[in-house]
Amino acid sequence: MNYKPPRWADRFLAWYCNPDLLEEIQGDLYEIHDEKCAAGKPKLARFLFVWYVLRSFRYDVIRRNNKYKNSIFMMTRNNFKIAFRVLWRDWFNTALSMGGLAIGITCFLLMGFYVKQEVSFDHFHSKKDRIYRVWLKEDYGDNKVFFNSVTPLRFEELLEDDFSEIETAIQFNINNYLVGKGDDRNNENVAIISPELFSVFDFKILKGNPAKPLPELNDVILSASYANKYFGDEDPIGKSMGIQIGEEIRDFNVSAVFADIRKESSIQFDMAISNENNKNIYGERAMKAWFNVSQETYVLVGENSHISAVEEKIPDVVMGYLKGSVEEGVYNIGFQPLTDIHLNPDIPLGIAPVGNRDYVYILAVISVLVLVIACINYTTLSVGQSLKRSKEVGVRKVMGAFKSSLINQYLSESLVIAFFATVIGIALANLLLPIFNDLTNADVKLGFELWHIILYLGLVLIIGISSGIYPAFILSRLRITAILKGNNQASRNHYIRKGMVVFQFVVTVFLISSTLIMRQQLNYLHTKDLGFNYNATVSVPLYPDPSANRLSQLIVTAMEKGEILKEKLSQYPDIQDIGLGSHVFGSSGWGRLAFTDDAEVFRRFRLLVVDPYYFNTFHIKMKEGRAFDPKSDLDKRQSIIVNQAAVDYFGLDEPLGNRLPSKRFDDHAIIGVTENFNYSSLHSAVEPLVITQNVAIPYSGISDHGYADSPIPKLVFRYTGSQLSQVKQILNKEWENTFPEEDLNFDFVEENMRYQYANEDRLNRLVMISTILSIIIASLGLLGLTVLVVNSRTKEIGIRKVIGASELTIFKLLAKSFSLQLLLGIVLSIPVTYWLMKDWLSGFAYQIDIGIGIFTLSAVISIIVALTVISFHTIKASKTNPVNSLRSE
Repeated sequence: MNYKPPRWADRFLAWYCNPDLLEEIQGDLYEIHDEKCAAGKPKLARFLFVWYVLRSFRYDVIRRNNKYKNSIFMMTRNNFKIAFRVLWRDWFNTALSMGGLAIGITCFLLMGFYVKQEVSFDHFHSKKDRIYRVWLKEDYGDNKVFFNSVTPLRFEELLEDDFSEIETAIQFNINNYLVGKGDDRNNENVAIISPELFSVFDFKILKGNPAKPLPELNDVILSASYANKYFGDEDPIGKSMGIQIGEEIRDFNVSAVFADIRKESSIQFDMAISNENNKNIYGERAMKAWFNVSQETYVLVGENSHISAVEEKIPDVVMGYLKGSVEEGVYNIGFQPLTDIHLNPDIPLGIAPVGNRDYVYILAVISVLVLVIACINYTTLSVGQSLKRSKEVGVRKVMGAFKSSLINQYLSESLVIAFFATVIGIALANLLLPIFNDLTNADVKLGFELWHIILYLGLVLIIGISSGIYPAFILSRLRITAILKGNNQASRNHYIRKGMVVFQFVVTVFLISSTLIMRQQLNYLHTKDLGFNYNATVSVPLYPDPSANRLSQLIVTAMEKGEILKEKLSQYPDIQDIGLGSHVFGSSGWGRLAFTDDAEVFRRFRLLVVDPYYFNTFHIKMKEGRAFDPKSDLDKRQSIIVNQAAVDYFGLDEPLGNRLPSKRFDDHAIIGVTENFNYSSLHSAVEPLVITQNVAIPYSGISDHGYADSPIPKLVFRYTGSQLSQVKQILNKEWENTFPEEDLNFDFVEENMRYQYANEDRLNRLVMISTILSIIIASLGLLGLTVLVVNSRTKEIGIRKVIGASELTIFKLLAKSFSLQLLLGIVLSIPVTYWLMKDWLSGFAYQIDIGIGIFTLSAVISIIVALTVISFHTIKASKTNPVNSLRSE
């Protein structure tokens, strides 16, 4: 019987098999099939035929598409194959190039993603382009300007009712309340928000009604983390929470749970109630006030409207309400784009902190510079290798290679290095990410979403092409006749290569100098005599009586509680110099008050309310007069102390026994003048300061006041014990016995003082890391170039040794190849560094002088690094047997 193999299998083989192999493979399979059939095993024959057809379905057997033969696709694949071989053969220079690029890419990714996070604050909101924050500026002339990004309560109703272009107006504020019942109460920041806030901003509701998360007056909403904090795994919806507002502890029902707000949001809160409670919190009078600011106000402009239309109408609307109260142009309302809030210091600080725009730009430039240095490092190494590859170029051109094909070949090598360097850089960036986040206090994340992958591939292309295009053109332009004569045409381009090396040195020396200047300035900030002593000093915030309404009552009742705690702590011998004060050093800003004096001049001053022992706690020195007497009731009622800045500012020739220059203030007398101590950071000069025990004195004559730091008093003391950990144990014990219903918080003043310069410290650390990385990259480049120079001058070195040159002479000869470039880099970096660092130092009222010593030290460091790198290979070359050098071809 005539058995045939399965037709479908035979056709499948003919479809996929390479025509050059089909006849041989098909013949073998037919032969096996016929043998098994002749042996009486037709089923086995068919099975084996199918099995061998499937087994033959391999890459080396599959049919090739003829249209790709000799095409760009085949040439590109061939170029990459050759590139791998060449790079593997010269593994040393490949490792140097790839290592330098990987370090540069790591720095670029970490700093780049940090910069992206800073500049993209609030960009995740879908309506971001239509959301604006409202600001208020009252300008009465004669430097009497009140500029705030917090606004009156009535603005929400005003903006919604009087401007059709505004779709929604919402308000946002944060107050501190005791949350919970009985002894289990926590001091929490509770946001007071318009219920429509979630329709304006893209904050996600996880549980509850997304359209109306706060349907009732006594509803509260929680973030997911706070829901877990207070209710664990239970469903919090419908559960009750106690919140003390004023004297009353009210029950609020949890109506919704929202996702934790992203860090890159200017609006941050974990617990919120409806602003319909404002009447109970602030009173009816505040709801109608035009000059009492407390809330941040945001507006959502309609899709078919523009904020400019609102700005045009504002003056007429305002004067319609305030005509007769203020003159035209005094009361100004403006709008700040939501995405402009985080990095714009020109608008006064609101509820959220504002980042430093200059520092973000500095880090962005540094990240790019380090990456550029890495690319230049690869370029100079590649150009330096042109001598070794000139014969390769000659052979390729003799074989018919075109200039374009040579360029493609060398760009392929560059892209291969860029690809692997990017992979290594991404891996290093992810590995170092926790350390970087700790340094910057950020939450940077490196992901692998589509846009991340596009970014990484873009880096490969940009770095590969930009770094490789110049060496590729140099190598492709070499002429065959010159190569055969032994001429190195690439040496004609040594000025460009040396120029790139000089640029590397300029940037590296600039970063070294900048790091030294920043470090010196920070050391100056931390060591300057501030006029007080804060070592081992502890600050404990106090709580006023819940029934207190006015600010003076809040301060007085907190002081009374402080006296109770003070008496308890005084029994411990390690706790000394216990005092009370409305502000503590290292805080964000002391009370600012303003008044118009008897000469109709508008005046501002800072206020500090203390007890008589506050001066002892911080060892504040008196310039003239005396401090408060604890036994004097008159001092408590009428005496004030001013600093020397206030004496100069108010023009008090004889300050003792004198008074502030306004009859509006209650009866008082100046009993002492302190030295100018820096109660604010050294970014600003010392301002006039009034110190009093009786808060009624300054408040009786002022027309305006504001606080960047809570004026509620703090208890302060100096701990003289050997173990600071015992402070917590003592405070926990006495606080629990004295105020069991309130949370204990305390700080070491020294930590707060350091926090004043946290941004500068972070910037200095990042610049220092960038400096180290740039030094490493530059050293890798120098190492590679030194090897190439040594290899190109092997015979010269051998001849010089034969005629008697010492090892030191040869070292000087080879080191001279880079000395001019290094010196030029140092010289060019000095004016750049001086100009940029002088601008940075201008942000400090107290600053160091940039002397020649800093630049000298930078130059010495640079020279030592360069000579150390160069010396290794030059000394090695100088010790090589000259016989071997002269034999080398």
